[in-house]
Amino acid sequence: MNNRLIKLSKEQKVMWMHGEKGQGLAQFYIPHSVTVDTAQRVWVADRGNKRIQVFNSVTGEWLGTWGSCFTEDAPYSVRLTPDKKYFVVVQLNTNQISLLDAPPVGMIGQCRVVSVIQLADDVKPHLVDLDLKTGALYVAEIGAQQAQKFTPFSLGENFL
Repeated sequence: MNNRLIKLSKEQKVMWMHGEKGQGLAQFYIPHSVTVDTAQRVWVADRGNKRIQVFNSVTGEWLGTWGSCFTEDAPYSVRLTPDKKYFVVVQLNTNQISLLDAPPVGMIGQCRVVSVIQLADDVKPHLVDLDLKTGALYVAEIGAQQAQKFTPFSLGENFL
């Protein structure tokens, strides 16, 4: 397995790299998904270690880890919402889509679950992506062998 996180330049030169199999800081066991926020942080779903690791996108410096939200199941995929306030995380074995608070710039803090969508048994959500213009959520499900689209709707000023 390729347990690495690599940043390449436009010329395909390695700018920085982390990775070897393990449970330590900047080590991975099946890194499965990444997303980058506007604060120059790279968030990596480190599936085999049941955590999300965070790195500086410019220097590659390790910034922190979120693990307390993933005691039952690992994060398989992570994406930042268009408003940059939340992370959407799918968890395959518990059939869940979780919404986590995104920390403010300059902090990593502890992960905090805001909301959970419980999917039917054996759906097995595997990957997630968001349409940055409409906020639609796309979930690829390996158990159900399909992709679902969830569209946001508004109740006053709150989007669900």
